[in-house]
Amino acid sequence: MNKIWEILHKPDTVVFFDIDGTLTSYCYGEYHAHHELDYTPQFRDVNIYADCKQLKPLYDYISGHDMDRIFCISREPHGHEDWKSDMVERLYGIPVSHCFYTLEAKEKPQIVIQKVNELFPGIDPRSVIL
Repeated sequence: MNKIWEILHKPDTVVFFDIDGTLTSYCYGEYHAHHELDYTPQFRDVNIYADCKQLKPLYDYISGHDMDRIFCISREPHGHEDWKSDMVERLYGIPVSHCFYTLEAKEKPQIVIQKVNELFPGIDPRSVIL
């Protein structure tokens, strides 16, 4: 863990955060984990991210790091990308343009590799944290 902590605090480190369960808990106000609501028709119209609270240790880390090197990657099969992006920008200052989504969790590493190669060509892979 010490090595990871050291890498996280290097100024050239690029960090990709997951959203659900990382930047916000799975408890969404009066609603529970959204997986429990997947088959509830009204679920699609409920912004479960509107009342999320900031997790202070994560905010402290993010606000102390170069925001040009902070991103989010999240699985989102429900069409809630805008709500998630608004939430991370409101709570953590992470720009909406730094949020990336996929329907399949297994696609996350490839998206990260693609974005890192595009935005930080030649970066040492050990400087990228997911």
